[in-house]
Amino acid sequence: MVQTTSKVPPKTGGDDLDDGLELDPDFLAGSDEEGGSEVEGEDGISEHGDGELPPLEGEEDEIVRSPIAEGKKRLIEEVEADDGEDNEEAKKADKKKRKKEKEKERKAKKRQNESGIPAEKSLTHLIPSELSSILLNSIRESYPSASSVELDDIIIPESNLLSPPDYTSSTSETDPFKPLQQRIESLLKPLEKKKLVVGQPQVIILALSGLRCADVVRGVRDVKGNGEVAKLFAKHFKLADQIKYLQNKKVSIAVGTPARVGKLLMEGAIKITSDTVLLLDVGHQDSKTRTILNLPEVRDELWKSVFSGKSRETLLGSGIRIGAF
Repeated sequence: MVQTTSKVPPKTGGDDLDDGLELDPDFLAGSDEEGGSEVEGEDGISEHGDGELPPLEGEEDEIVRSPIAEGKKRLIEEVEADDGEDNEEAKKADKKKRKKEKEKERKAKKRQNESGIPAEKSLTHLIPSELSSILLNSIRESYPSASSVELDDIIIPESNLLSPPDYTSSTSETDPFKPLQQRIESLLKPLEKKKLVVGQPQVIILALSGLRCADVVRGVRDVKGNGEVAKLFAKHFKLADQIKYLQNKKVSIAVGTPARVGKLLMEGAIKITSDTVLLLDVGHQDSKTRTILNLPEVRDELWKSVFSGKSRETLLGSGIRIGAF
């Protein structure tokens, strides 16, 4: 009897396991669940084990964007916004400053026009009628309700006002007191042969403040003649000390404020003659463009203390001559 052997065709696929063996379905299921590894799909794009495609370019940035990065961005935006606001504030402040400066210049020009001081002419060379007009404007401000008749009793007569000098006025950028020095030299020259008398200044200068007086004192030291330069303002000596000083010193030039000089005149400490000259520092302006003729408290001292009552009688009655610089 012949045994027939049947041929089994070879397997072309499968799991290469021995015949009769099968994979445990539970094992296969578990592998699918735990496997998170990437596998390459048919189109060559990598897939995650769960079958989802990876995020596209740009989407990943949105997914992983940190709250810290968002905060920095907001901070930058806020800073830029603040810078913009600061620039606007700076522009507003600059505009306000320019407007204020223009207003200051306008007021200064208005004061100049109201004072009647010619801008193009040296104050040392004003003719009596011009100086009289300037002084009258100041007097009206101190006596706003005075009638024309009352003003005639207050105003300084033109006969007591200095005539302009015969020399040409000169100015110097390095020495702002050059015109005053020239004026004093021309006034003192005719008095060179006259003897100085104690307490009798040859030139009296009235200035806006003690600080301005100190500047004037330094400016006239080189032209003081044979006498001393007296400092007649409150910040230097007490009234009693200044009275004692004038009783013992020969003074060629006295520099003071209207308030202190007015008191010294009332006390009889300053002697006046027809040779005495009083110069008003009408050209100097303070930081607010105010002068001796329009700063209220100083202006009132000038007209209600120096040129009023007993002091006025002493000055005008003795034939004092009055000028400006």
